[in-house]
Amino acid sequence: MAKIALIADVHEDVVSLKRALKMIEAERCDQIICLGDILGYPIARGRYKDTRNATECIALIKSHCFAVLLGNHDCFHLKRIPEYRNGFKFPAGWFGLLPDQQTDVSANKVWNYTDDYPVALNETDIEYLSNQPEMISREYGGRKILFSHFLYPNFSAYISSFNGGSIKLNDHFRYLSQQGYDLSICGHMHMEGVGISYGPGENLLSKIFQGFIYYSYGERKLKNKSCCVTIPALADNHQVNGFAILNTADFSLNVLSLNINRRFIL
Repeated sequence: MAKIALIADVHEDVVSLKRALKMIEAERCDQIICLGDILGYPIARGRYKDTRNATECIALIKSHCFAVLLGNHDCFHLKRIPEYRNGFKFPAGWFGLLPDQQTDVSANKVWNYTDDYPVALNETDIEYLSNQPEMISREYGGRKILFSHFLYPNFSAYISSFNGGSIKLNDHFRYLSQQGYDLSICGHMHMEGVGISYGPGENLLSKIFQGFIYYSYGERKLKNKSCCVTIPALADNHQVNGFAILNTADFSLNVLSLNINRRFIL
């Protein structure tokens, strides 16, 4: 049994990352898993322009995290074509295209990332991140868990964005069933709290809603059923940011806010 700290969507916010690591240490977590998007400071939404530091974030994550995954912003800044592409075929010279050209070629199925500040990485950081996967599988407490930045068949979320309230998870749950997963945990969606969805037919809400049900920060126990969870962003992007801790003794999920002053009940 273990307490697994889960962080996602750091987006070069080293101040929030350091605060989260102190809280994680105080909670006596056994492992930390980073669910991607270490890179990518958002010009329009970021509150930390003067303190952002991609290199320091990478160093902290490298030294503290048991596992590190790649998200869509990581793939973009690394110029890495994702393994899981949701059927999209990247043309030759994709990263040589201008943003508007990428939008046209992909029929708006791929972000052009014009909202991101450029990031300068040294060769060591590039090599480290480039060797990280888009998803991993681990077993805790007899449950097989999939960790990723987003959902199958688009684990890095590089291909397209969705409104969380309208996400249909049928393909993802089908993949979980085929691969024998009991639980899936991802980031990417930047919600203020946690999103939880049980598999088709697992409960009344999953029959009515084909997406995530959103809950505020706090602790919730996950049912022993096929389940997908999405956690908040760590970065302070004009939202109530935070992280999560999975306790595999009882499969409770404690979602913690980094800014109590802006915390509210959904």
